[in-house]
Amino acid sequence: MTFIRIRKIFGYMYELHRRNFKSYFKPLLIPSYEPIVTNSIHWVGHATVVINLNGVIIVTDPVTSLNLGQMRRLVKPSLNLASIKIDYILLSHGHMDHMSYSTLIKINKSAIVIAPKNLNLSLKILGFKNRIILSPNELYSDNYIKITALKANHDGRRYYFGTKIGSNSYMIESSTKKVFFAGDTAYTDIYKDLMADVAIMPVGCYKPNEYQAMHCSPQQSFKMFKMTKSKFMIPIHYKTYILAQDDDEVTCDTLEKINDGSIKIIDIGQTVKL
Repeated sequence: MTFIRIRKIFGYMYELHRRNFKSYFKPLLIPSYEPIVTNSIHWVGHATVVINLNGVIIVTDPVTSLNLGQMRRLVKPSLNLASIKIDYILLSHGHMDHMSYSTLIKINKSAIVIAPKNLNLSLKILGFKNRIILSPNELYSDNYIKITALKANHDGRRYYFGTKIGSNSYMIESSTKKVFFAGDTAYTDIYKDLMADVAIMPVGCYKPNEYQAMHCSPQQSFKMFKMTKSKFMIPIHYKTYILAQDDDEVTCDTLEKINDGSIKIIDIGQTVKL
């Protein structure tokens, strides 16, 4: 590793810690508290959404922690996940901002958990007995739901040692609705021609540009959404933690500029009816 590369990394980490340190002197923002209704999507924060399809409750990447290491949450979670009965939990990968042990340990253990294979042992230790391990292009189905795993362009290792591990995106289907949850991904054309009522897409953690090897910018996220045949896009994976050098206000401005009417830009705690 060159001296210039090392200096850049230290510069990124200094700026990240500086911004997070400043956040400790600001009050936590209060989210909206819109109710969850039948056939809707509710954004709890970051990549955590509650999807209600015909009364079946699906939660993605549950993280309601106030801190991720030294990274402090900016907005309170809009919902205590332990207060609701969850039917399915979808985990895209094992990063701390997508898989929180302290959150999962409080969730009802009767939930069916769908996850990549490297998370199986952790989920077993946490007490989940109904574990479904899916690799890309594999699916799970029962009388209520069908869930297909797709390959995300993202290294899913919880810690950066050992071999690379894949991450999942998911297509979620009920008898009447289809929801695509991208999870966390860099730009890819693998979602081309997917059909869904809504695509839930990440738009944060893309600066400096090197981060786009694993994450997508708002423009890239929108371009991937446009490759699908989804009706509208809900942007997530921002406004919650400071994880990189991008600024949420800039991200919001970018989304407003590129929005052709197909992006539903919502705040944490809002509910979108399908």
